[in-house]
Amino acid sequence: MSTSARARKAPTLLAAALLAVPATTAAAAAVPTPVEVASPGLYIVALERPDAGGRATALRAAQDDLLAEVGGPEVLYRYTSALNGFAAELSRDQVKQLRSHPDVVLVERSTTQRTDSVDSPEFLGADQAWAAAGGPEDAGRGTVVGVVDSGIWPENPSFSALPDASLTGPGGFSGECETGEQWDESDCNSKVVSARYFVKGFGEEDLAASEFLSPRDGTGHGSHVAAVAAGNHGVEVAVEGQEFGEASGMAPAARIASYKACWAAPDPADDGCATADTVAAIDQAVTDGVDVLSYAVSGASTSGPDAVELAFLNATAAGVFVATSAGNRGPGESTVAHTSPWVTTVGATTHRSSQGALVLDGDDEFVGAMISDEPVPETGIVLAGSAATATSSAEDARLCKPGTLDADVVQDQVVVCDRGIVARVEKSAAVAQAGGAAMVLANVRPDTVDSDFHAVPTVHVDVAAAEAIKRHVRETVDPRAAIDPTGSDDTPVPQVAHFSSRGPAEGDAAGVLKPDLTAPGVGVLSAVAPPSNGGRLWGQLSGTSMSTAHVAGLGALVMGERPGWTPAMVKSAMSTTADDVEGVSGPRSEGAGQVDAAEVLEPGLVLDAPVRRFRDWLAGRVETRNLNLPSVAVDDLTGTGRVVRRVTNVSGRSESYSVAVTGLDGLGVRVRPGTLTLAPGETRRFVVLVDRGSAQLETAAQGHLVWTGLRHQVRLPVVVTPRTLSAPPEAAGSGASGSVSFEALSGTDGQIDLSVTGLAGATPVGLTLEPGDFDPTAPQADADTAMFPVEVPSGTAVLRLELEGRDSDDLDLHLYREGELVASATGSGADEILTEVEPASGDYELYVTSAVAANGSTTTAQLYTWVVRDKDADNLTVAQSVPVTAGEPFPVDLSWQGLDPTSRWFGAVHYAGSEEHTFVTVN
Repeated sequence: MSTSARARKAPTLLAAALLAVPATTAAAAAVPTPVEVASPGLYIVALERPDAGGRATALRAAQDDLLAEVGGPEVLYRYTSALNGFAAELSRDQVKQLRSHPDVVLVERSTTQRTDSVDSPEFLGADQAWAAAGGPEDAGRGTVVGVVDSGIWPENPSFSALPDASLTGPGGFSGECETGEQWDESDCNSKVVSARYFVKGFGEEDLAASEFLSPRDGTGHGSHVAAVAAGNHGVEVAVEGQEFGEASGMAPAARIASYKACWAAPDPADDGCATADTVAAIDQAVTDGVDVLSYAVSGASTSGPDAVELAFLNATAAGVFVATSAGNRGPGESTVAHTSPWVTTVGATTHRSSQGALVLDGDDEFVGAMISDEPVPETGIVLAGSAATATSSAEDARLCKPGTLDADVVQDQVVVCDRGIVARVEKSAAVAQAGGAAMVLANVRPDTVDSDFHAVPTVHVDVAAAEAIKRHVRETVDPRAAIDPTGSDDTPVPQVAHFSSRGPAEGDAAGVLKPDLTAPGVGVLSAVAPPSNGGRLWGQLSGTSMSTAHVAGLGALVMGERPGWTPAMVKSAMSTTADDVEGVSGPRSEGAGQVDAAEVLEPGLVLDAPVRRFRDWLAGRVETRNLNLPSVAVDDLTGTGRVVRRVTNVSGRSESYSVAVTGLDGLGVRVRPGTLTLAPGETRRFVVLVDRGSAQLETAAQGHLVWTGLRHQVRLPVVVTPRTLSAPPEAAGSGASGSVSFEALSGTDGQIDLSVTGLAGATPVGLTLEPGDFDPTAPQADADTAMFPVEVPSGTAVLRLELEGRDSDDLDLHLYREGELVASATGSGADEILTEVEPASGDYELYVTSAVAANGSTTTAQLYTWVVRDKDADNLTVAQSVPVTAGEPFPVDLSWQGLDPTSRWFGAVHYAGSEEHTFVTVN
């Protein structure tokens, strides 16, 4: 057992982690040119200044110089630890200037993101991990968990002072207790060692009346997350007379540093966390010296690393373990958020069945979610829609809106309320107000079933059960019903929650397996804020936020016991010891599986990933598949793939391992060497060779590599997608008649059928504009903006819009359809391209805007517009069938003739069985 955390690294910016990638490199998308419209607003600006030496004063001086160059905009935050940059109110021209500045890595609009357990620690085996740490009173000792969320409610007993009277936390931690509304320094203690708040990005003027302008939690979300991660051990939990046992966080001896950056708004739809604030919170947390960051806030699914993810990279470089939420946008594919390989992204699973049953006429039983232990004897049952008051509509009553139920009809009855529009607990309150005995909450579409704290005993049922119940009530004379809180359908746990976001990761992170793993996130009981939770100290919440909190706490426990481990090693230990989840479709849903706290301290082997490798990945110097991650994801297998991994023995004894492959049906998989013997501390390398075999093309094969020793088992999830081919995105030629050839790579043997659309011709349209402002919410043609109508008929294969301008000018493209902005090209130069594949038919408007004129007065440019239809002129030819061999390049030979030399021509090559295209331009 350790008595102190790892030796803390100085909280300085590792500036080399932020690499400006030239747009001409293959990895340009790793730090993409932002595509949002450059309009006035709050932006996060990240710089790369390695010559600043990482010193905050030097970084601020460099920031001052840059700010002076663009006219001194109002600065809300300075970032000097997790990011080198600032958040500032910028005009359109300032945005454009900064995006073209050689010292600037990223200019990104601040956006507002949404925030995405009594027995869960025991369910995960935390009691065994606590025993290994010397007991719950020592589990996580010496570590600080930073929680970026909605604040904390300090009066909850989960946050009572620890026996250690120190208010500052472990050595090396330097957080503060910031005062504010209903919060002073006495609200911090030896448990909550620091509390700060960040609101400049969200705006004080946009806060709900119920919110606190201080670290005090206004919604309960942050308190819930903090208590799940590091709440005190053995806290008695009772809600409205019902006993729920003792609560504990995953690392009950860890300290908590609360960074409030998520806020309630007057309209709940506007609640959230401004990224300018959350980046400031991350930056401060790294400066303070936290060991772990819990970030249960949503993020983008498909874009490259943004300001938040880059801040996490520098936090990781400073030795901070970062746990993030996968998101609540499941069960669809490619909905997972926080896809950066340096964070641990957590999906949600069930951990217990809070169930009860509705019993109809003493016979039919319908099991649903229920938390109350109060039975309801047999009584009448009524559909809420038939119990409307004289002044209410049947539709409002069906939804059990407050005040819509007739007390004479529902008195002492079980009331069936449809889900939707009104909060679930408000529906049961409406039933209680009208004298109802119980409620059945009926899903009207596929969705989760939730066991909330209701005003009357409530069973929440799915669509199928809801329809059967309603049918029975309508068709039965004097139907009767009872509520049995012991009813259960013995659903196995854990299972991946319906709402939990799934992979695969897309965009720059394609080839990174996400989520990394799962943890309990359904019906987790933990601390909340009483003002927004009916006066209760405890509440039950669901979401990947709760899952993130479990993993953050477990991370603190591991770092307290293994102070020499890097964040990547902690992630690996969690991943390779995780357990399979019931009834899932493989690693794209569960990642490595559900964390197993009982095994995580003794993983046998770990995979470490130095931060410099992530920087190399951002710069395009390392393939995604060869990052040393505790998983394997090959998104683009054509022929044979090769993946390298390195494992280190972190046990105290030599051990030999042999490997086995499970799943991955149809693929040929070889691991070299097939056995490994490692002494304590020794690192060995192995190679995974994969070929398509008989696996289905364009379909992911999922499975595991399992290394088994005498004392340990190390399991890596594997996902491989064989592709039909890989082809270059663009090809170019010239001349009225001519040809061009290029090579594509085949993923299969036999023949590949090719086809073409186009070529379509376009003559340039010249335009001269004066630099000015453009409002994307109200576009109009004027001296700085030209508008061109674009008709896109049905059957259009490709729409290509290309602008060629003068060096050092800056022009942008904005494409609208029916008044809605559908695409923008807003780079820092004059040459812009927009390409829409299979666009919706209709009338479009293209706005060309001038931002900067090199001569100070006007910009000039030429616009080309190509609308390429499926049945365009037969002037581009290609061999219709080409023999191919898996893993080998094959030629694509294009030719054309009879083109008008006064036009430019555009078309596309299509490959049967693949979604890839090669666009062809002829000058």
